Amino acid sequence: MSSLWWVPSLVVFGTTALIVVGIVVAVRARRRTAIASGRIADPRPESIEQLEVRAGQALVHADEAVRRGTEEHAFAAAQFGAAATSAFTAALENARGRLSEAFELRQRLSDVTPDTDADRRSWSARILEACTELEAALEQQTTTFVDKRSQERNAPDRLAALRTVRAQINERIPDAEARLARLTKLYAAQAFADQRDAVSTARAQLAVAADEIKRADAAASTADPAVPSLKKAESACNAAASALDSLARAEERLAAADAELRSTIAEAERGLTEAAELRDASGIPEAAERIAAAMVELRAVLDTVTSAAGPQAPLHTIDTVRSAQATLDDALASARSAQRRIDNAREALSGALFSAHSHLDSTREFISANRGRVGADARTRLAEAERQLALADAAADPVEAVDIARRTARLAQDAGDLARYDAGPRTAPLMRGR
Repeated sequence: MSSLWWVPSLVVFGTTALIVVGIVVAVRARRRTAIASGRIADPRPESIEQLEVRAGQALVHADEAVRRGTEEHAFAAAQFGAAATSAFTAALENARGRLSEAFELRQRLSDVTPDTDADRRSWSARILEACTELEAALEQQTTTFVDKRSQERNAPDRLAALRTVRAQINERIPDAEARLARLTKLYAAQAFADQRDAVSTARAQLAVAADEIKRADAAASTADPAVPSLKKAESACNAAASALDSLARAEERLAAADAELRSTIAEAERGLTEAAELRDASGIPEAAERIAAAMVELRAVLDTVTSAAGPQAPLHTIDTVRSAQATLDDALASARSAQRRIDNAREALSGALFSAHSHLDSTREFISANRGRVGADARTRLAEAERQLALADAAADPVEAVDIARRTARLAQDAGDLARYDAGPRTAPLMRGR
């Protein structure tokens, strides 16, 4: 027998092994593809951290979907009427409710209270489910009305309307420049930092709109579609108008803050007078010392405020005075009767609510203007601040309402700081110690 009798067997076994390896590789590749596409479940469980990251990303997408849905709903209602858009209205309200619930779950995951792994996984899964479902519902409604408008759209008429709108916005530029000059003269830069580029932003967006109108005009006379350019021009006009509107609201807000600051200072002076009486009448030395120390702090703040020269940031100053007042209120708690505490809380409530609303409005506008760059944490803080403000409005106890309103203001400021950090160095907040 030949000494090479084993060669044919080796060839057979080797060929068989290669075939088996090829089959295994192909099966594994198809399995990975099926897992990636979602056709079968991945046997490896997703980590809690990965699940929370996906939930945060879903929140951002869902928040933007609600904002886009709100804009689309407004267009649809204006064109087709309330009756034709009733289903869209219901879907949008449901989406807002589910988004609010999702933000509340995210707040639970973000707060300082330790959570079990089961709760973290359950809450993140509920966030993902809510966000996925509300996005699908809004997408369905949006698609319906986009299709309707596309069937009825008259490009030449829309183009003429756009030219008129752009011209009207452009006519607002001189007033906006004068408004910006007034703000620069009257207030510190940090008081309207989010609006300091409003005029330049409006000019840039109007330039974009002009270019897109030219493209749409050229396309209207050819076989090319004009709608994409019309949409870009409309978006640019909306952005320009929004920047100018935000600047106007900032001036109104700062004028109101000036008046509120004067009221705050007067209220603080009255508080110091009352505190002196309670300090002298207190039979507890420790309480009297604590009241005296808080009075010194508030007096120093008021002296600094009243002697300050140059442009100021009134809302920031109000917060500084209110903070010192809160310290004095805490010191007076042991020496003040329950009824007196309630009376003082009622007096302080309007100021606390003013600060809460002002910070919320400012942060809400910033996130809206930078929606593509702001992440889930800032949006979660904003949603929690809005929820807390509703609690403050509903609170029957004025002492509790004041505490909630102050907490709302802090949450709104935190949301603003996080949003500006997400948006980048150009919009990062100035230090508050000024």
